[in-house]
Amino acid sequence: MYTQTLILNQTYNPHEVVDWKDAVTAMFKGAVEVLIQYDAVLVHIDRHSLLTFPELARALRQVIGTDAEELTIKVPAVAVLRRRLSATKSGAKFSKLNVCLRDDFRRQYCSARLPMSELNYDHVIPRARGGKTEWENIVMTCFACNQHKGMKTVTEAGMRLLKVPTRPAVLPMRGPVIDYRRAPPKWEPFIAQVA
Repeated sequence: MYTQTLILNQTYNPHEVVDWKDAVTAMFKGAVEVLIQYDAVLVHIDRHSLLTFPELARALRQVIGTDAEELTIKVPAVAVLRRRLSATKSGAKFSKLNVCLRDDFRRQYCSARLPMSELNYDHVIPRARGGKTEWENIVMTCFACNQHKGMKTVTEAGMRLLKVPTRPAVLPMRGPVIDYRRAPPKWEPFIAQVA
C-alpha cells in the first residue's frame, strides 16, 4: 500500500507530498478534495451505522456535501487544495531549499540545472577566510565545481559567478521534487506535466 498522497494546487500542479493520514485530516477539515484514491479501504460505513449514529451522518454530510446511504473511504492518492495559493513566498528563511529556489536550482559557476540532491553550498568567500554562511555569501554549486574552487576566491580559482548572491525579498513557490521512477502510477497524469 502506498503511504503518501500527492497534493495539487488549484492549477493541478504538484504542491506537496504528505502522509496519507494528513491528507485524510485535511479532507475532513475541508482543506482538500480527494480526486483519486488507492485501492486500500480505510473504513466502510454502512447504512445501519449512519442511522445509529446521527452525529456521524451529520459530520459526513458536511464533508461530502450530501447524505449518504453508505460510505467507503479509501486511502487518498491525489487531492487538490480548495484554496488558492500565492505564487511567491516572502520573508524567506535561509535554508538549502530556499537558496536552491533563489538560484533556480542552477549551478552558479557552470550554469547547468541539477536536482537539489546533487547541489551543495559554496561559500563565495571561503569560511577559512572569514566568509559567513548567509544569503550574501552562499551559492549553489555542483560537487566538482566546489572541489575545484576549494579554499580559493572565485577570481583565484579562475571561475565566475552567474550572479552575485543576495538576500531575496520573495521566492517563487515551487512544487515538490518527485522521483518519477518511484511515484505511484495514480500520480502519473499530474507529474508528467512537470517532468
